Amino acid sequence: MRDTKYRIETLCLYDYRGVEEHLSAMAAQGWRLEKAGNTLWKYRRAEPSSLRYAVTYHDGASQFNPGPTQGQQSLEELCAAAGWQKVCDWFQAQIFSTDDPTAVPLETDEALRLENIHRSMRKNFLPSSIILLSICLLMSSSFLYSLISGKIFRLFESNAHLFSGTMFLLVAVLEIYTLFHYYRWRKNSRRSLADGGSCVPLGPGYRCLNRAMLVLAAILAFLYLLLELYGGGRGRALFFLLYISLLVLLVFLVRRTTALLRRLKASKNVNIAGTLIVDVILAFALTGGLAYGIIRSGWFLGDGREETYEYQGKEWDVSPRDDLPLTLAELTGEDYAHVRRRVFNQGSFFLPQRTYYEAALSGSSSSVWLDYTIWEPKFPRLQEAVLEEFLKTAGYSGPRYGAAYCYIPESPDPWGADAAYRRHIDGAPLNTWLLSWPGRVIVVSLKEPPSEMQQSLLGVRLGPEV
Repeated sequence: MRDTKYRIETLCLYDYRGVEEHLSAMAAQGWRLEKAGNTLWKYRRAEPSSLRYAVTYHDGASQFNPGPTQGQQSLEELCAAAGWQKVCDWFQAQIFSTDDPTAVPLETDEALRLENIHRSMRKNFLPSSIILLSICLLMSSSFLYSLISGKIFRLFESNAHLFSGTMFLLVAVLEIYTLFHYYRWRKNSRRSLADGGSCVPLGPGYRCLNRAMLVLAAILAFLYLLLELYGGGRGRALFFLLYISLLVLLVFLVRRTTALLRRLKASKNVNIAGTLIVDVILAFALTGGLAYGIIRSGWFLGDGREETYEYQGKEWDVSPRDDLPLTLAELTGEDYAHVRRRVFNQGSFFLPQRTYYEAALSGSSSSVWLDYTIWEPKFPRLQEAVLEEFLKTAGYSGPRYGAAYCYIPESPDPWGADAAYRRHIDGAPLNTWLLSWPGRVIVVSLKEPPSEMQQSLLGVRLGPEV
């Protein structure tokens, strides 16, 4: 039987009544608080008892202090004299307990309590909430813009964009509600004090919302992993798991650094500076190293590191992969001695996207290439959005680039498609076509214009299965 256990608590710093009631209930079950973290709290097994808990606030408390400040020591001595024993700190909240049912309450002046809470909130909770809100709004800005502007192609272009945008937006909404909730509670408490009452109770609503957000975040993370695995994005799924694991390790190491500097009696400023330096170094070393290694290995795109050799200054595959829907040899009827092929799995569950690229050496030095991307929208409006993206946005580079690109419609009959567009630059045609069928859109590029027979073969092999 374990003597310790950890719990994720969704209590907020100013909910002193909720903390007191929760800890008393845990003590009655035989668990006493030993350490309170940001959300992870540690409990130790004990005999069930009817302990009373009390929370008071000291704005001079900090996790970076080498030890209790003089003000904290004085507070602990006064509380001990009244029969209350210190349990632990939770940021600026000081948690005490007593088994004496006659011990006097620690706080008797409700107006002073409210003022102490607000000073503590301004020092820790409110700045961190505002910073987190700003980060979440920044990280979800692209997702939010796509949502508001109706650019659903951008919204569904990748599972990562869809789920991370949703996650950051939900956290931003939670932080906005948190700030609103606190100031509404403070306003109502001040009104209650003016009428001769006490600070108003919070109730379980905020805790339930916090808990629901945590569950929703876990569900979103699980769905993201599931959809990446379903769509063939094992590399991105592995990256996500490793990234989350390294973030957890980073937080653990940074907190261990703070605790070590406290044990070494480093001053508050030295502790903050040291923790920040370690945080930055570890962030670059762990997450930056992971990203670099995975990009180099091709995990992001699901493209393995095929064995290659060099010929005429270029790399070619020793054993070219054979999972392309159409190869240059099949398209042209020629055999090539030197070939390089690549496959990239991208997109999202709602908009799968696969890109195939092949280069081959024809004759002694002339190279040819074939490049095509296939999108499979899951619903008609999304297919319209893909076409709009290319016809109105992606097909035009603007005057600042010195050239204007556009797609001009032409007969889809040779391709066997429902619609066909050829890309032009300043009115001159390029060897790039945009083709559309129900449930499928492709963009195909070649070095040389295809014959009608090749167009038909491209349409049959790259179009939807009948």
